[in-house]
Amino acid sequence: MASPWLDTETKALLKKSPPLKLAPPDTSAFSLILLSLYRYDVSRLLRAVARIRSDTDFDFSKRLRQKLPIIVKDGLSHNDALVGQFELISCDAISVYIPDRVIRNATCEYLNGLFDTLLKSEEFAESKIEIDAIPDDEKGHEFIDQFLGKRHQIPSTLRVPYKKARIMAYWGNRIGGRIRLLAGSRLPS
Repeated sequence: MASPWLDTETKALLKKSPPLKLAPPDTSAFSLILLSLYRYDVSRLLRAVARIRSDTDFDFSKRLRQKLPIIVKDGLSHNDALVGQFELISCDAISVYIPDRVIRNATCEYLNGLFDTLLKSEEFAESKIEIDAIPDDEKGHEFIDQFLGKRHQIPSTLRVPYKKARIMAYWGNRIGGRIRLLAGSRLPS
C-alpha cells in the first residue's frame, strides 16, 4: 500500500501520536483500529478502507454498524499501518495502530482503557483550520479529493482533528494553497 501524500514530513506528523510508544516500528505486525468517526463521508471512508485492505469484496459498511472501536485490518507492516492511519484521518476517522500481539493477548478492560486514553490525546482534539485557497490544478483537485471530498466550497473554515489539521496545512501550503491552523484552535475533547 502506498500513498503519494505520505512523504517523510507527513510520516513525522502522523508519528506524533501516542501509539508510537506502544507500536515501535520493529514490531512485525499491527492492527489498525478505528476508534471514532468525527465527521465523515461514508463513500470516502469505504474507499479508504478498500485501499487499506486491498480487498474490494470485503463489505466494511456492515462493520460500520457495529459499536466502535473495530479492527479495520490486522497483520499490517508498520508502513502499511501508517498509510492506513493517514487514509482514515484524511476521512475524519480517528484510528490507531497497535501490535497484533497486544490485541491478541490483552484483556477487554485493558484495551478499552487504552483506546479511551488514546482518544483523549491532543492529536485528536478538535481544531479549526482555515482554507483560503487551493490551486485549480491536478494537485489541488487531488488535495480536495484526499482531504475534503468533491463537494467542498473554498474558502471555508473547518473543525477537524488536530492531526488532520496539521497534515492539511502542510500539504495545502506545499501545493501552493493557503491554509492555516487557527491560533488557539485546539479545543478540548
